[in-house]
Amino acid sequence: MIAIAAKTWREVRILVYAYVVVLQAGVIAAIAMWPHLRTDIAALGRLIPGKFLQRMFAAMADPDQATAYNAYLAVQLFFKGTNIVTLAFAVLLGTGIVARERENQTLEYLLARPVSRDRVLAAKFAVLATATVVPIFLTSMTAWPLSWMVEEHVDPARLFQASAHAAAFALLFLALTTAASVVGRTQVHVAAAVGAFIVVQVLVFFVQVIRAGSVFRLADFDVFGPLLMGHQPFADVFVERTIWLLAGAAVLFAVAVRTFRRIEP
Repeated sequence: MIAIAAKTWREVRILVYAYVVVLQAGVIAAIAMWPHLRTDIAALGRLIPGKFLQRMFAAMADPDQATAYNAYLAVQLFFKGTNIVTLAFAVLLGTGIVARERENQTLEYLLARPVSRDRVLAAKFAVLATATVVPIFLTSMTAWPLSWMVEEHVDPARLFQASAHAAAFALLFLALTTAASVVGRTQVHVAAAVGAFIVVQVLVFFVQVIRAGSVFRLADFDVFGPLLMGHQPFADVFVERTIWLLAGAAVLFAVAVRTFRRIEP
């Protein structure tokens, strides 16, 4: 298993480094822009259609500056940041977990190792899961000291909790892509299938009457905003949403494992 994990890390490490740089650049840029944006957010909010987006901008324009800043971080770091960058990275990694082996004609060699198929897939998934979620914590937590540069404050405990929920959301999509990669013949086919699912879910999310049917409701501003602003304890978020994201990821990974047991090279 160690050899499989090491090989997987060598294959993705450059992507991981780029992923960390993009996430960190987003954190720095968002915080640096806050002093320039905070006076304009209220005006922008009046131009935005949709109750959800108006509610988001209203929170960022709150008269209490601490509340406004934490709402802003919820949008920039999590609703936009991890929900875009991290999901894209998770899908990019997951597409190749098995499909790449097929394309490179190395799947037969991988399955011939004296290790059970369950452990093979578990070793590869563990590396990718770690590579996906650890940077979320590392980069998001830098918002705590960086906020001092703009004379603002964010609770590091709440940052950690929001990162934990974002990590669970990312794992759900990594597990989904892994399951698709087990059955997909090429990485392009896997990426297209998962990408189509994400596009549909995003479109549903932005239609008010049906947005409750989107998986993105489990990790939107109405989750991250109250959490960072201190309006909702993490225990409630965990019971209502995080645990279901983790359960969904576990089910999808179990499906991937069961399918992987039966595939032919």
